[in-house]
Amino acid sequence: MPAPDRAAITAELEMLQLEEARDAAAQRKQAKVERENRAKAIQASLKRDNANQERIQSVCQHRKGGKGTAQMYMGNDTNFAVVTHTCSHGPTIVVCQRCLKVWRPPEDLPRRATAEQRAKYRVDLAEYRRALNFPTDNEPSGTVLFQFTPIEPEEAAA
Repeated sequence: MPAPDRAAITAELEMLQLEEARDAAAQRKQAKVERENRAKAIQASLKRDNANQERIQSVCQHRKGGKGTAQMYMGNDTNFAVVTHTCSHGPTIVVCQRCLKVWRPPEDLPRRATAEQRAKYRVDLAEYRRALNFPTDNEPSGTVLFQFTPIEPEEAAA
């Protein structure tokens, strides 16, 4: 049996290594594409779910009463199906028991707020106050266990 040609063996080994490297690169690329597709599908699902939840919340009357699935979000009672809850860090939220809509106090305005920011704040605050004043026979829940106050940059430097 003739002795194997050293150059032929080296060339074959290099070809095999090149094939393995190409396969590994193709597998990494395929895995990356699959991760991106999975992320896009999850984002689309979340967007669809959020849109569906917003649609449900927009038609909900937030009232108690009603019978059957036809009146699921169309309560006919004078009382609202909401719970007022004071969170442990201080703010009070209002939660609809039918559609799970949550009313939170609006974020504080920055020191140099624009006219648009002020207008949005007034609208948000009016909606929040309206939710706080919904008539309901539910008992409020929660208590303030601790409260954080932000440190202003000027105070922190002193």
